Amino acid sequence: MKRTSSAILFAALSGTLAAPPAFPQDPAFPQNPAPQSRDPFELESVHSLTWRGDAGLVLLGGDTPDDSIEMLADLELGLDFESFTDLGRRWGLVLTGHAERDLPGAAHGGRVGSCPAAIGDCARVGTVAAPQTPIASDSGLFSDGAFGGDRSRAAISEAYLFTDTGWGEVRLGYGAGAARLDPVGGPATARLVRADGGHLRASSVTAVRTEAPHSGQDPKFVFRSVALGQETTVGTVRAAVSFTPEVSQCGVDYCPRGTGPGGQVGAINRDVAELALTYQVRRGEHEWAASLSASQAGRVEGGPGFEPVSGVDAGLSWRWQDWRAGGRWRRSNNAVSGSGDYEAWASSIGWESGDWLTTLEFAASSDDFVHSDSEIWQIASSRLVGDHGLVAFGLQAAETSFPESSGPGRVQREVDAFTAFLELGWRY
Repeated sequence: MKRTSSAILFAALSGTLAAPPAFPQDPAFPQNPAPQSRDPFELESVHSLTWRGDAGLVLLGGDTPDDSIEMLADLELGLDFESFTDLGRRWGLVLTGHAERDLPGAAHGGRVGSCPAAIGDCARVGTVAAPQTPIASDSGLFSDGAFGGDRSRAAISEAYLFTDTGWGEVRLGYGAGAARLDPVGGPATARLVRADGGHLRASSVTAVRTEAPHSGQDPKFVFRSVALGQETTVGTVRAAVSFTPEVSQCGVDYCPRGTGPGGQVGAINRDVAELALTYQVRRGEHEWAASLSASQAGRVEGGPGFEPVSGVDAGLSWRWQDWRAGGRWRRSNNAVSGSGDYEAWASSIGWESGDWLTTLEFAASSDDFVHSDSEIWQIASSRLVGDHGLVAFGLQAAETSFPESSGPGRVQREVDAFTAFLELGWRY
């Protein structure tokens, strides 16, 4: 199950706030997690303080940077305080920390190839007389200068207050924007290693993510409505909006940068607004869900060649008996002027049998600004172990195309990688 506050905080919602759709969420863990322990945090009956944790370890072999066995890890820990007013309105506080040890490289994007700004049509910003190597705002990629990046990183991913209004929930503080609250997509076997959106990279030089990152984890205002409608007739619709004054803080998976490790230049987006819609319907044994979101920055801080980021994304999922399938797509202007869009898409199909889930997953991305493309295929199986454990194993193959300078122009190079992985997960 994808770790979102809809899965953590809303399990004890009153009838005034409907729960989010169950079937579009990641099936890597049980759909109904085991009750969280409240001892020794049990307070009065009107208050509660609970803790939660997600821990994972990945063993990776094959085409690794050193051609040896890699050990990767990911850890999320959180505290949730919840209370009710005299009128029965729920309110509380959410705190979450996230740390990981990944393959060497940047948390978000990083260097691909070697294509200086003054050569041919290599990515550039600035003036003709003084071209500069840019960092693409969406993908985080750049094609010249120092690589940078650290394989170990940690950040506070959530720190916000929330309250129910009767029509929905209001949040204020650090956390995900509207576009990443209820995204719909295909099934994924593992939590950490995936073709699309995995926390840890297994084979690709760059990660493929079809969820819009444009509002980051920076402080923001969020409103997420109740689900309106009836699931088995017309279906239900949920809406969310968010506003982020500035997107400039590095998280574990997304890191907007004004300056790169080798003097590359980036852009800082401000006044980022997001709108998202999620639809769910059930027809007999068939369950469908769809999501759509749009992001738009009001202004940008950066040199000539940058402009406010804007993007859209969409997702679809289907489930019938033990079968499930779905896909996602998104596109943005990469926060650059002209033809430099970033596009990513993914699809997967899975079969579930008891505690086992097997999936075939595909994801791809294309950065027209930096001239880099990626494709990832993954086949994997996982098994639930008790109420809290997960064991997953699989194979992943990736192909990455990147730019290289050649004389006065640019050529494209390709690198292939193939890896096998074993993931051990624990959730409480």
